[in-house]
Amino acid sequence: MFWIDLTQQARDIRKAFGQFSSSKTQVCNTLKPVEIEFDAQEDVLEATQSVDFDKGDVIIKKSGIYLVIAGPQIAKLRGARNRWIDFWLRVNNVDLPNSNVRRVLTDSQEKDVIPMNAVCPLNRGDTLNIMMAAETEGEGIGIEALQPDGEPTIPSIILTLVQLD
Repeated sequence: MFWIDLTQQARDIRKAFGQFSSSKTQVCNTLKPVEIEFDAQEDVLEATQSVDFDKGDVIIKKSGIYLVIAGPQIAKLRGARNRWIDFWLRVNNVDLPNSNVRRVLTDSQEKDVIPMNAVCPLNRGDTLNIMMAAETEGEGIGIEALQPDGEPTIPSIILTLVQLD
């Protein structure tokens, strides 16, 4: 029987990829768009990742066509009225067309993950951001991280980028 222990070997990956998350709850305290911040980059078998981050900026190190998948976990901390929250992609401070998703929150007990995805060309040095905006401020509308007892952290957002070409 042939067995390879991949946990002990660095992998030579030819296509760029990256996975990022945030262990922080982030809310919309303004009616202006808010940039979502990340605080962790997942280590994938010691492979060299060609995507990096600095707070809310995801920095592309290799040009190509990318699949972008984000899963923000939305929440509303207070308030009884229905309120919407939007999420979209921004590249080099320009909103990516047709990348916006909206969800309406009805009460403070509701939690949901709103998947968003896009395929887009990204060049070396480009900066990608995940943006959010809410209908109102002061109700704690945003993304929520949770720490269940005896389980891994539930991040407020997980972002995955994979180079397709």
